[in-house]
Amino acid sequence: MNITDLPADSKGIPFSKPTFFLPMREYTKIVSEINNLYKARYKGKRICTHISFGIDGNSYIYWFENHGFNEYNIYLRVFDMH
Repeated sequence: MNITDLPADSKGIPFSKPTFFLPMREYTKIVSEINNLYKARYKGKRICTHISFGIDGNSYIYWFENHGFNEYNIYLRVFDMH
């Protein structure tokens, strides 16, 4: 994979992983939740996880790269088995 194929943040700095496709409704829900918790949980961390319910009602762990507030690349979603 070429670095130009990777998503980039608003400053043009590329993320290191390809984006995991989420339906727009689920993506906006998860990003909103991350934004609400940003200062308390995610500020200053490069790789993060966020646990939440998807739009299908299942619990997931969302893995994302963090380039600052509202600058996230969700690259993996796995079932939360807890």
